[in-house]
Order: sequence, then C-alpha cells, then structure tokens
Amino acid sequence: MAEESFESLNSLTPIASFVHICLGIMALFLVSRSKDRMWNERLAGYIISWILIFLGFQYLFVSLIEYRVVTRATGVYNNYGGEIFYTFLTYGQRSFECGYTIGLGILPLIYPFPIIQRESVVRILGILVLLLGMVMIPFDIFTEFAYRNVRNIPSYSGYIIWTAIYMRFLFGEMIYGERGSRNISSVAALLLLAAYGKFYMFWLMCLSGLCNVFRGRFMVEDFVEQTKMSSTAEVMAEALLSVTFLAILLGEMWRAYKKGPSGLTYITGVIFLLGILWYLLTLVYIDNITSCVESACEFLSVAWVNWYVVTFQIALYLGVPLLFMFVMLNYNLVDANTGSGSVIGRTTVLLLLLVTSSTIIELIQLILPVPEMITSAVFAGAVVAFIGWEEKIMKQLISKSKNLSGSLSVISPIPDYKISDGEFRFFSFTMLMIGLYAIIISFLFEAMGIHQ
Repeated sequence: MAEESFESLNSLTPIASFVHICLGIMALFLVSRSKDRMWNERLAGYIISWILIFLGFQYLFVSLIEYRVVTRATGVYNNYGGEIFYTFLTYGQRSFECGYTIGLGILPLIYPFPIIQRESVVRILGILVLLLGMVMIPFDIFTEFAYRNVRNIPSYSGYIIWTAIYMRFLFGEMIYGERGSRNISSVAALLLLAAYGKFYMFWLMCLSGLCNVFRGRFMVEDFVEQTKMSSTAEVMAEALLSVTFLAILLGEMWRAYKKGPSGLTYITGVIFLLGILWYLLTLVYIDNITSCVESACEFLSVAWVNWYVVTFQIALYLGVPLLFMFVMLNYNLVDANTGSGSVIGRTTVLLLLLVTSSTIIELIQLILPVPEMITSAVFAGAVVAFIGWEEKIMKQLISKSKNLSGSLSVISPIPDYKISDGEFRFFSFTMLMIGLYAIIISFLFEAMGIHQ
C-alpha cells in the first residue's frame, strides 16, 4: 500500500505537461494578435507564454523519468539512482527548469509596472535571456546540480519587486484613494500567487524554522548534496517566502476590513489555513520525517502523501496555469474577443475546465476506493456541462476585463514606446533558442558521458 501511494506522487505530471504546453502555445497565438496593447503588456504576454511552455517540457521530462523508475522518496527529483541521473532525461528536465527560472526572473522587470523603461527593452531582455541561458544550463549540469538554489536566485526577483509594487499601490488605494490602484495591486498579488503560491502554503513552517526538518531529510535522500552557498540561498528564499506572504495576507485583511472581501481575500485565507495545517501535520509526523537523520529512512505515511498530493500538487499543476491564464484573459493582455482569437480563447477556457475536472477525479481515485466506471461517468457529464459553460465564462471574463495600462496612465504614466513586431519576434525567437539549446546540450552531455 505504501509503495502504491508513493507512485501517486507524480501521477498528475503527464496531465500537467500536456496542459502547460497547450496553454503556452495558444497564449503565444493570442499575444501575437494583440498588437494594440502597451509594449510592456505584449512583452509580458510573450514571457508568460514561454514560462508555461518551459514548465510543460520540464514536466514532460519528469513524466519520462517516472516512466522508467518509480520514485520512492518525497518528491520528483529524488533517488533516481546513478543509472538514470546522468542521462538526457535528467539533464533536459533541469535545463528547462533553468528556462523557467529565467522567464520568472525577467517578468517582474516589466509587468505590471515596468522597472526598465527604455525603448530598447525588448532587445535588452532578449539578449539577457540568451546570456543567462547559455551560462546557467551548462553550469547546472557541470556542477551536478549542487548549486541549484543559487541557480534559482533570478526567480526570487518577483518576491521583492512584486511585493513592493503590491504595497505601493495598496497604500495608494487605501490611504490616498488613487483610482485604478486596486487593479495594479491585484495583478501583483496574483502573479506572486501564480509564481510562488505552491510554496506559500509552507509559510508557517518556514517562519518557525520547521522547514529545517525536511531540509535535513532531503539532504540524506537526495542524490545531489547541495553546497553551503546553495543551502544559504534556500534559507534566503524561505525568509522571502514568509515575509511576502504575510504582506499579502495583512494587506488583503486590511482591504477586506475597509472595503469588503474579494477573491484574493479568500485565496490568501485558504493558503493561510493550509500553512497552519501543514505545520500541525509536520509536528504529528516529526519522528517519521526525521528518521533519515536520526536512524534509517522510513516511508512517509499514506495520509501524509495524500495530503501532499491534494494540496501541493494541485497548487503546482493546476494553480499555476489557472492564475497565469486568468491574468492574461482578465487583465486584457491578449485579444480574445474577435475572430480566431475568440475561438482560441474559448478553447483555452474549455481546456482549463476539462483538465481541472479530470485532475479532481484523478485525486478522488487516488484517495478513495471509487470504481473507475463511476468516475468515467462523472467526467463524461462534466464534459457535456463544460461545453455550454465555456462560452459564458469567456464572455464574463471579457466583459469584466480590466485595462491595466489605463490605470497606470492615471497614477504613474509610462512612456508609450512604439516597438516593432520584429523586436517581439526576436524576443520570442531567443526563448525558442533557449529551449533548443537545452535539448541539444542535454543530448551532447549524455553522449559524451561527462559524468561517467
């Protein structure tokens, strides 16, 4: 029973891979048609699209690895063994993770409020992407992933920049009554939740220092021993995680007290409760978790694994694409209102609805002994229902979409640069080159047997 439970740890990965790649490609199509948007909004649309694509290919490699070995530890990266660790699959998975890190590192620089305001910003970021990718991907492989938390430092920029933007426009709304500030602070909070929400549910563990318990277990289980520099970077990330989540939580509580609750209030409230539950569950299973350090590693219980799948993996595999696509559709980053864009937009919403329902059904099958015939019937009913709902949901999103550039023009106007389509294509081409570079480097390093 225990081994079957551990097999469920990554059963959602193939679904996540398909969803992220499809959504990323459809988002790219929508962004390429949205030529009347502000330059920073168009660039943000391209970055988010490629973030989803890189995540999709990362999950694809994880799925292929899982097809060859059964993970018996607590995460998708542990205990591959030497026969699978130094292969094209692991190199590819880590390389696309680098691509995701780069995308997440540059997105806060231009959206929702552009920190870099130069007419050549698209070329600057395109060249920066190439340089970072050409250095980070081979460095990560050469060092046998012992500096992976150092490599993740560029993705920490959102913690600092988005939180600062959120606080600035929250105070602008609550104290100075700036019209439109709520739109900007909401986008900043949604992007924080999309990028880091899967980790925010551990806020209390990190704040209390209980994350050290898991860090000690993973150091024993993990095939890769992290350097002191990497461990320091991980502690820094945990501190940023706790502080930024508390900033969002207190900010939304303040706003709810003054102006009433919103969707963000409920989301942060759920994460707050999950953080407390994770803390209590860790205390209950503390002996089991610390067994690797104190004696011999024991399997984590079935209840712990099921809770991990229902909370963390739902946030990881469903929360991320849902929130990113919500930002793109609800904040007018793309043209999904007319022509083929409307068809693609409706297809995107339908895909999200179907995948959400299929994932929930998969989770029910993992946790409860429900016959497959019943869940298949439920899924078929959901398909029929969603075919009618997707048009209504799309119309609702479009009718209530918010113009972020209009809000900025009132509060803090930004230059309206006329950036050519060729420059945006150049940026997209650089992201494509990073993806191809990741595959080629991974294949060559395995062929050369660099770590044999």
